[in-house]
Amino acid sequence: MWIRGVMTGSGKICLLTGASHGLGLALAQELVARGYQVLGTGRRPHAELPADFPDCAYLPVDLTQADAAPRIAAWCARQVAGPLPLAILNAGAGRYRPLSDETAAEMAEVLQINFDANVQLAQALHPKLQGGTLGLIGSVAHKGAAGMPVYAASKGALDGFGRALAEEWRGTVRVRVLHPGPVATGMSERAGRPRDMIDSLFLSPRAVAMTLLDRLNSTRGPDRQVVSFAQVGGHMLWRKLAGGAGR
Repeated sequence: MWIRGVMTGSGKICLLTGASHGLGLALAQELVARGYQVLGTGRRPHAELPADFPDCAYLPVDLTQADAAPRIAAWCARQVAGPLPLAILNAGAGRYRPLSDETAAEMAEVLQINFDANVQLAQALHPKLQGGTLGLIGSVAHKGAAGMPVYAASKGALDGFGRALAEEWRGTVRVRVLHPGPVATGMSERAGRPRDMIDSLFLSPRAVAMTLLDRLNSTRGPDRQVVSFAQVGGHMLWRKLAGGAGR
């Protein structure tokens, strides 16, 4: 499960947050399948990583902690000799509930993980990312989704941040903001979505991971993109799902 020592060589090295489950796990698996050396982070301790966790370095870290960004940046600097070619900030949190049911602590957690931590990480990683690519994983819910206003707001903020950063860092670091549609992850199950709906209508994490990596590695297309059903072989069903679903 471990890549030991300092990573050097091919330029196929990626830092990935939220790597221990859901879309992040699928991204880690696909990155390794494509020959990347991966530095993954996640909330789960080593002992609780899934059996299919790929062969990569892993740092357990809670993005709600004030020292998370500098810890990750310092770990990355120790692990990678030279510039970091790719960083994918994928970690996210959210709940399907109306604003009236949210608590102050829950709202703060979602905003910290989905927005604040990404801003802090981008800042901390900037020197290491020179000449590389920063991928910010948002959600199509950034457009606004009833029943999940705090989650939608956090992704909307991330979208605006990514757009600004793409201009600010143009010519030094390539920034791409990618917004996947509904993905069949634990978040959808916790929201009470029927299993048959998730299986038949939501995007598979692996299919989304493949598409996201294709977009991140491509020099074509805009810096801000929505990954829809049609683009991973399904159908454009987002508007038909009341309240929508993030990842």
